[in-house]
Amino acid sequence: MKTFNDLREELKQEDPMDYIIMEIVGKLMAARDRQKLSQRALSKKSGIPQKTISRIETGKDIPQLKTLLKLASALGLELTMIDSNVKKEHSATLI
Repeated sequence: MKTFNDLREELKQEDPMDYIIMEIVGKLMAARDRQKLSQRALSKKSGIPQKTISRIETGKDIPQLKTLLKLASALGLELTMIDSNVKKEHSATLI
């Protein structure tokens, strides 16, 4: 079975957009782990079915932005866009 890192590397070559999404998923997984939350607990906090969280974390599903935002919010995180051409205080926060 392929690991999450294996899937990331394949995506980096094949589809840069999906690679970025999976990088975000990796950060969400790390936050869930740090907070010692089970997928079931995250499901209850986010409203995203546990089965969907499992499929995302194993790379079987590529989540939509709406799903990433719900998961991030449930973990107390923000998804932020930073314009490298502008000072940080003018960057956009997505949630």
